Amino acid sequence: MEYSLRLSRLAAALKEHGLFKEAVNCPEELLFPSLSYDSRSVEEGSLFICKGLGFRAEYLENALRKGAACYLAEERFYWDAPALLVTDVRRALAVAAAEYYGLPAQKLHLVGLTGTKGKTTTTYFIKNILDAALPYRSAVLSTVEMYTGGESTEAHLTTPESLELHACFADALAHGIHYLTMEVSSQAYKHERAYGTPYEVGLFLNISEDHIGPLEHPDFEDYFRCKLRLMENCRTAVIFKGCDRFEEILAVAKAHAERVLVYGEDPTCDLWVEDIQKERPGFSFTIVTKESRLPCRIRMEGRFNVMNALAAATAARALGVEDRFIVSGMENVAVQGRMNCFEKDGRTVIVDYAHNFLSFTELFRSLREDYPGQPIKVLCGCPGHKNQKRRVDIGRLCGQYADFVYLTAEDPGFEDPAEICREMAGYIEERHSRYVIIPDRTEAAERAIRETKPGEILILAGKGEEDYQKVSGRYDYYESDLAIARRCLKIQ
Repeated sequence: MEYSLRLSRLAAALKEHGLFKEAVNCPEELLFPSLSYDSRSVEEGSLFICKGLGFRAEYLENALRKGAACYLAEERFYWDAPALLVTDVRRALAVAAAEYYGLPAQKLHLVGLTGTKGKTTTTYFIKNILDAALPYRSAVLSTVEMYTGGESTEAHLTTPESLELHACFADALAHGIHYLTMEVSSQAYKHERAYGTPYEVGLFLNISEDHIGPLEHPDFEDYFRCKLRLMENCRTAVIFKGCDRFEEILAVAKAHAERVLVYGEDPTCDLWVEDIQKERPGFSFTIVTKESRLPCRIRMEGRFNVMNALAAATAARALGVEDRFIVSGMENVAVQGRMNCFEKDGRTVIVDYAHNFLSFTELFRSLREDYPGQPIKVLCGCPGHKNQKRRVDIGRLCGQYADFVYLTAEDPGFEDPAEICREMAGYIEERHSRYVIIPDRTEAAERAIRETKPGEILILAGKGEEDYQKVSGRYDYYESDLAIARRCLKIQ
């Protein structure tokens, strides 16, 4: 399908959002056949968007040389070139993208999820429920994949840039898909990728300090405020009652959403769970409302996934999905790299994406309750140039809960992975010194699996299904924790 955007229509939309400053040398009948913020992809007649901390004037010069008809920016760079000047170029990009693709978000049933942990798993609980209820596969934008009706593709951003995001919305509609579930990261609002996107249902799963650092959020309050914006942009808000800062989240939701649903573990909620029983694999439980009781079963490990399933059921109810599809849709959910459990010769190896304080805390507590008395080993690391507090938190949690720790590389970036491991080791040593540092992650995973004895549990944490390591600005191939576990255990 071909798209285009007339300058007069874009200017009107920018004025509606309070973003328009002025149009310079721009004929109103100007028609843009494409939008781009990368000068390498500019076509004849494109609108070029000057955005990003790393933007340089030579990018615009190259775009104009390649035929860009106009540029969108917060300031004027060239006096003789047509320009649309705005107060916030990132928000303006989101508005332009939505207008260019014909406002596709308004034609979709959009479900957005935010939280410090559980977004991906809950996304797939919702997607599977929708797939059970609909005559077609619903669309999904997650950390794991992007699917809008064609081939599934790998995702490198939790939430795509706004231009790609609205392209995904339009592609879903072009494939006849009207339901899309997506993860909405704090960075999506920090950098205005999700600006102006309306969600039929927005879920706030939990909040804990994470993503604090010079390249992410300056402090927790900024992180929290960014996540809260989902509650300002959804028709129905779904909130976990056990979430930190619950009352603040609830107040914002009530001020903006048409309806608020609360889920949790007690009868003060709109939906709550009772009768949680450990199964092999997974859990059985009952979803309860003041009018009904719904027996359910999931096959995913991790007691916290019961609450993720309840969040999904609450969202599905908000969308009008029948209970029978909720039950059948959630039963066999399996997410690559999330609580994938392998049992071989009495050994249990779990591959999980746990990578912050909240996810490690819930994981360790669940394993202690569901596998009482069994020794727990863990392989983990921390990313370079990310929230420094993760190294403290994960090191201390491993010292508190794990019987042995294999410290290794996890997206070290421009840092020395061995140095990151040594820093984490200092916090493990507050409890014990049963750890080893093996910077090569493949070597570390193979050794950890080899040394796991019958009756022991090994967690490969932090990378899940990802088949790359972020090293010195590159994406270097890595077999993935999931593939290594299957290979070493000889499990297909």
